[in-house]
Amino acid sequence: MLDLKDTIPPNQKVIVTADRGLYADWLYSLIVAAGWHPFLRINHQGTYRLPHQNQWRPLADIVPTPGLSWSGQVICFKTNPLECTLLARWDFGYQDPWLILTDLEPMAADPVWYGLRPSTECVYRDLKSDGWQWHNTRLVDPQRAERLWLAIAVSTLWMVMLGGEAENQFPPSHIDQFPQRHVANSKPIYPKSPRRLSCFFRGFITLIADLLKGLSIHLHRWSSFPPTPVDSFYYSNSC
Repeated sequence: MLDLKDTIPPNQKVIVTADRGLYADWLYSLIVAAGWHPFLRINHQGTYRLPHQNQWRPLADIVPTPGLSWSGQVICFKTNPLECTLLARWDFGYQDPWLILTDLEPMAADPVWYGLRPSTECVYRDLKSDGWQWHNTRLVDPQRAERLWLAIAVSTLWMVMLGGEAENQFPPSHIDQFPQRHVANSKPIYPKSPRRLSCFFRGFITLIADLLKGLSIHLHRWSSFPPTPVDSFYYSNSC
């Protein structure tokens, strides 16, 4: 991790997420030492206390019921205590709350950012069984893998652009009749997600269909996405 820090521009904020099975105080310290920001989920069986207080309280009492959220600076864990910011959130419809430890100030972080972590699992599928079959390459040479990853990165961007273009050709769905709610703040109100296929996979099958129909391969000119807050893309998921 320390070897990677010099590859990131110093003005970029890096958030490192990990699920509750990976939390360790040494990992937290290592991320901070790299100049990045840990965003580590923990279990709710431990204890915490507020600064300048001696009373240890159960983590499970921070957000005891769905619909609650809390953030603040704490000393977490009676054994191997850690001074940090604790972010807590429990959305309706989910079994457990999110309890997240970070070095960011309470008002400078939002627990919904943790939604970045489960989203990477979709990317794994795109790179592997749903898309580029990376797991079948068995490459061990870093330089060869580096060249292939460059091709995969460009191709993935192409599929997302192609899939987004194909998706935009569909007429508006009946779900537009429902009132809109910010995905970062709540679980979707619809029984099922309106998107049945990811942009990547839709682009992938669109390309195959075009080739089968004898159409030429095309790639529209790239234009950068507008700046959008990260919490506009992800919503809570307590899995």
